[in-house]
Amino acid sequence: MSKKTKDSGIAGLLLLFGWLVFLLLVLVFYFYFMDKIDFNELLGRETTTEATTEGPVSDNPENFETKYSYQTNANLDINSLMIEYYAALAVCDQAKLVTLVTDPSAYNDMTPYEQKSQIITHYSNINCYTVAGNTADTTILYVTCNINIAGVQSAPMNISQFYIVKTAEGYKINNSPLDEATTTYINDVSASADVQELYRNVKANIDSCLASDPTFAEFYNKIYTAE
Repeated sequence: MSKKTKDSGIAGLLLLFGWLVFLLLVLVFYFYFMDKIDFNELLGRETTTEATTEGPVSDNPENFETKYSYQTNANLDINSLMIEYYAALAVCDQAKLVTLVTDPSAYNDMTPYEQKSQIITHYSNINCYTVAGNTADTTILYVTCNINIAGVQSAPMNISQFYIVKTAEGYKINNSPLDEATTTYINDVSASADVQELYRNVKANIDSCLASDPTFAEFYNKIYTAE
């Protein structure tokens, strides 16, 4: 065997030995350190915490996560209820409206709703923000949407608060008088920082529409002048 061939064999063995040592170090690192690594932190990923709300889990079958006290569009049945409600309100559909509330007698006189439907002709971009009520079958609901106003070019945002109850016939808007404890609970939720931020966002949108749309500014000023 020549000296050149012998040197090549030794070099090959050294290279193989080097790779074996490297693989051994990798395996030691994996089994000893792997459980101590937080890959979310390593990759710069943000983590969220699950919302701490009370109420039956069955009302929210999906595991929604949020940093807010409310959940956004988390209950599809409540979303459907409100989509139906606003659609019926826009066209003054008495037959439909009475099926969506706990006190149908509120729609015995449709005059104020007819007047309103002549002014607000359409509701769109409906989003529902829900907080568990003070009983297992109730939900406090805040709804934001854009409204189309007759003679106004822009579609400003609007926000409304509802008290939803789960009945044998499904979810309904509780438009009956509420007891003092429930009213206090709703007021406390409405005063929370998260919900107040919703109201501020709507106000910011309205202010933007007032500044950019003369037709809305004229309509808005007429309302407050009349008052």
